[in-house]
Amino acid sequence: MAVTETEAIVIRSYNLAEADKIVVCLTRAHGLVRAVAKGSRKLKNRFGAALEPFTLLNLTYYQKENQELASMSQAEILKSHFNVSQDLDVLTGLAYMGDLVVEFSPPHQPNDKLFRMVNACLEAVAASPSDLPLIIRYFEVWILRLEGFLPDLRCCSDCQRPLKGETGISLSRELGLLCRGCAQGKGEVLSSLAYSRLCATQSLSPTVFVQDSKGLSNAIHVELAELMHRMIGRVLERKPRIQLAMNPGR
Repeated sequence: MAVTETEAIVIRSYNLAEADKIVVCLTRAHGLVRAVAKGSRKLKNRFGAALEPFTLLNLTYYQKENQELASMSQAEILKSHFNVSQDLDVLTGLAYMGDLVVEFSPPHQPNDKLFRMVNACLEAVAASPSDLPLIIRYFEVWILRLEGFLPDLRCCSDCQRPLKGETGISLSRELGLLCRGCAQGKGEVLSSLAYSRLCATQSLSPTVFVQDSKGLSNAIHVELAELMHRMIGRVLERKPRIQLAMNPGR
């Protein structure tokens, strides 16, 4: 029986029996972990508010070999985002992000970059909840990239010609970016500004990306949202479980 102590972000939880919960956590050491928190539904329990969604924890759990569910033994709060989760729009957006983590991240597969990206996005939302739509766009691009589904943004997927300075870039049905010459009217044409914002996610933190994207028109917000939702839908072969409004206005 292996005992693990690691940083973890609570993604969501489910009731189990009369007094317990199954808690889904993204851990730094072992990726996505599902653990039983025994007695956590009792009025007096050792976990307190530590199991609230999107809380950053120092988590201790143990897992028997060939057993799907781990057992949570201790959870110490490192950072709580309880204040922002009181806003229904923010809570829905965070739940959507959590669902994408569960959909794209295989259980027990360590991914330190994913952990740091999710944590950075939570920090950005906590600092400026009104910027949630842009933070979600950043999050969507990065989860596709980290799980190997984001097309190469630097060059045409057909002819390999660099796309820098190119106009008329299109997204093919195979999720590749095409230059104007290779597209020949195929695929969905991206505006130059939407393409530049996609590229900006690759080198900026979520906070800086948001600051650099201030002043985008509603049309560009909607274009980016629709683009990312189409890409995610094609990868999942269905729509995400939680649907977000395309209009960024709150």
